[in-house]
Amino acid sequence: MKTKPKKTLFLALALSAAGTAQAALCQLDDVKVTGVGVFDGTTAGATLIPIPLNVLPVGAAACAGAFQGNDGFYPNTNLGYAGDGLLNGGTQVASRSILFPGGAFIGEQYPLQDLRGDGTADDPGWIMLGKSELQGGLGTFTPSAIDGDRSVVLDSFFSVTETSAGKGTWSFTPDAEAAQRAASVLGGNWIDQFAISFKAGNGFALYAFTSELFGAATPKASDPLLNWFGTYDLTETLINRGGKPAGLSHATLWVRDPSASPDPGPSTNVVSEPGSLGLLALALVGLGLRRRD
Repeated sequence: MKTKPKKTLFLALALSAAGTAQAALCQLDDVKVTGVGVFDGTTAGATLIPIPLNVLPVGAAACAGAFQGNDGFYPNTNLGYAGDGLLNGGTQVASRSILFPGGAFIGEQYPLQDLRGDGTADDPGWIMLGKSELQGGLGTFTPSAIDGDRSVVLDSFFSVTETSAGKGTWSFTPDAEAAQRAASVLGGNWIDQFAISFKAGNGFALYAFTSELFGAATPKASDPLLNWFGTYDLTETLINRGGKPAGLSHATLWVRDPSASPDPGPSTNVVSEPGSLGLLALALVGLGLRRRD
């Protein structure tokens, strides 16, 4: 796993993601956010409004890989429980190894939780929203069920294109009512991280993004939801057997369910330039969309 010190908005996150059989080391700038939008409400008729951010593009908060083999196994119950799915400390099907002991991208700001309600805080909280299969440069997204419920995730949530081998665009675009549909699973919280796993050739790499990257608080289910747009360039991370960039076969989208999601306090790891920290939060305030407690 790789993280980088904060330069403008970046945080040096102490996150756990151990792995074996790495083919090449991922770079945070392999995958970037190039655009952000926010809905002007939480109903079906809400309009997505672009947020102008002069700090874009922004690289990932953390990454892990590249790992050899496929990025399964995928969750069964899909509620973020320990051992259920690769990012929750489950065993990789290809190697029979646990690539993320304790869960992927877990740290002080994003701790293990007791989601199962068994009195033990050992659940990483990662929920797989679905998988996009690439063919002819275009991805087809298949949503995942969450605890057997297939109504939460829509096929419009995630899109991926490939413009050349290992390069392309992605977008994470939940609709305005997604948090309301997910309330039975996430309660009053929304997600505090999302991660994209890119599979190409005989390997995959993971890239995580957080609200903290933009100096914003973890969103609540009552907040207007954000949409994220970006690019990826994996040409030096996911290589085929001939030493060339591998073409993308699929990408999977994961989100982390926080059992509690307080606003992040000041961090000793944050070194921001004037006008940078909290720019996203300020933009939301300016639009009159930030949740009032």
